[in-house]
Amino acid sequence: DFLGVDFALTVAGRALTPVALELNGGLCLEACGALEGLWAAQRPGLAAEEAAAAPLVETMLRRSARCLMEGKQLLLLGAGGVSKKFVWEAARDYGLKLHLVESDPNHFASQLVQTFIHFDVTEHRRDEENARVLAELVRARGLQLDGCFSYWDDCLVLTALLCQELGLPCNPPAAMRLAKQKSRTQLHLLCRRGPPWPAPSLYAVPCCPLESEADVDRAVCQVPLPGVMKLEFGAGAVGVRLVKNASQCREHFSRIARDLQAEADHPGIGLGWGNAMLLMEFIEGTEHDVDLVLFGGRLLAAFVSDNGPTRLPGFTETAACMPTGLAPEQEAQLVQAAFRCCLGCGLLDGVFNVELKLTGAGPRLIEINPRMGGFYLRDWILELYGVDLLLAAAMVACGLRPALPAHPRARGHLVGVMCLVSQHLQALSSTASPETLQALHDQGLLRLNLLEEALVPGEYEEPYCSVACAGSSPAEARHRLLGLCQGLGIDGPHYPVAYFLSHFK
Repeated sequence: DFLGVDFALTVAGRALTPVALELNGGLCLEACGALEGLWAAQRPGLAAEEAAAAPLVETMLRRSARCLMEGKQLLLLGAGGVSKKFVWEAARDYGLKLHLVESDPNHFASQLVQTFIHFDVTEHRRDEENARVLAELVRARGLQLDGCFSYWDDCLVLTALLCQELGLPCNPPAAMRLAKQKSRTQLHLLCRRGPPWPAPSLYAVPCCPLESEADVDRAVCQVPLPGVMKLEFGAGAVGVRLVKNASQCREHFSRIARDLQAEADHPGIGLGWGNAMLLMEFIEGTEHDVDLVLFGGRLLAAFVSDNGPTRLPGFTETAACMPTGLAPEQEAQLVQAAFRCCLGCGLLDGVFNVELKLTGAGPRLIEINPRMGGFYLRDWILELYGVDLLLAAAMVACGLRPALPAHPRARGHLVGVMCLVSQHLQALSSTASPETLQALHDQGLLRLNLLEEALVPGEYEEPYCSVACAGSSPAEARHRLLGLCQGLGIDGPHYPVAYFLSHFK
């Protein structure tokens, strides 16, 4: 099956021979580990040869993972929206047998899974009870599960509780609760002063939880202003705002308390947990995402991306690039910070997305998302590094250690911008219609990630889609994207794409 084995043996050394034989006779977990060891091993003076052999080893790693996971029975909590459509195609490609728990009885994914369980997972004050009920439903249906996981913010704590009920691998529910509530994450890490070092307290940011107007008055005396107000359990930067004084704090608290009270007010952003908020110190610096794969408390892989400036006083994402343009030592600082913050919260196994700022004094934590990164991140990482975070999450959920390259090399650069209905309704209805964007995607002229289905503007909006361009260098990718955005009408005086992308130089 492997036409390049002879070449790989010359490049990577004779240690690859038993692995190739093992693969030829049937892939197994031991082969995964041996291949990973070859990838991670340091071989001074062979950089060019390693780069040449990398695609072959990468292919072997992917094939071994596919073989291990084919036919695995996985329970998935929460189907998500249009942005997660890739899950169903990928599951079919990998041969996964998915059983879905979902609140919407008419969700399109109900027809794409082995078993569909209609169950309301949005009332999180009943998560413990719901986990017990779901465990009985699983047993009553006779499902023989290999694992259970979720990539949907709303279902993460419930998933951990259900895994506990079913005896399946997962992080402790207490760890998921800690990471899910933003103020608890920061306040907990502020107390973790080590050892081990570096201590998570180095990265945490002062904050104060808000449940009433009295809390707001107390918080402005404790947290330096300007600050950032956000929903404790929010997602997608909905309701996040820069506040400069006590008056703005009280005004924004009242607005959120009035507009975002229950799940129906903005489905999918966590209002089933309530609409409590927090005030945290505003940190100056560049913003970055670190997507991590952990197994048994060990860091297997990390991918760092850079975010462009947000349109203050809001914090909706504008632009991003991958791989990071930071110096290697700065990238290493971010990875270490993300890793230590996850460990500090008790997150030992899984795929996690950690949002950080890099300041003059080092990394500072924005928040931990204890699930696979959203928006475009899974697709970009797969395209640039050949690593599928969805498959890695599924493997960890089954108690299997993913074999991933310890030092992944990006095979190019991606730079993208977000399109917002409030800013781009005219373009999205004409020059940059979904049909036009999809056609350009199919032609390989851009990468499209559709994040919402309806072109409905609103005060508390999330991005409608991400459009990105690839290049052999960041400059080439930026140049292509800017020209495309100008031609499609995405760039404009009120949405200056050139300014957003200028931060990646």
